[in-house]
Amino acid sequence: MTEIKSLYKEYIQKSRIFLYPLLNIPRGVSVTPIQTYMEWEGVYTIDDCKLIALYHLRDDHEFKKFEEVKLLNNKRFDEFFELDDKQGAYIFDFKDQNFNYKRIVDGEYSQLSARYKHKILDFFKNHRAHHAYIESYLYPDKYFTMYSDLLNVNTKILKQVGELCSKPNFYEESDDITTEILHAEIKIMNFDSINLNLPDKPTE
Repeated sequence: MTEIKSLYKEYIQKSRIFLYPLLNIPRGVSVTPIQTYMEWEGVYTIDDCKLIALYHLRDDHEFKKFEEVKLLNNKRFDEFFELDDKQGAYIFDFKDQNFNYKRIVDGEYSQLSARYKHKILDFFKNHRAHHAYIESYLYPDKYFTMYSDLLNVNTKILKQVGELCSKPNFYEESDDITTEILHAEIKIMNFDSINLNLPDKPTE
């Protein structure tokens, strides 16, 4: 177990930690989202069980190949919105993970299913520092004493709370896109024949 020596002071985007890894996009690829969200005012609510990933739209071959294979052909892909500032909102559906999605919404990360936890930890496996934090959120029992020392709080209090990561802040987890939607469509594609060779090194 890696020792945690300090705690995050700023808000951690819960959709990026607990939903994005389920897209099976390798950590360390050169194309990363600007941000991820769980709501989009006037378009999607929490009840829709969506992940909204905002990307800069590029015309180069690297991005187009990534978009086709990892976004549009993703088994969770649902809809695409082209925005007027050269950005695109890619919508992914998590209705099949309704139980786990609800646990994330409620901040009950330790109650996620074992298989779901494994997928999240596997995503962060090559980044030891991040992996330790994520593991502490998913398996808090192993880390209560460590957090007790860092927070100078009695271990019993932490155990009563039961979780070591704050609940989602839905101001932060709501997409604040105010630009005009130029184009929206549901894209159903199959690019099984494309061989995507992406770097495996972590970028964060």
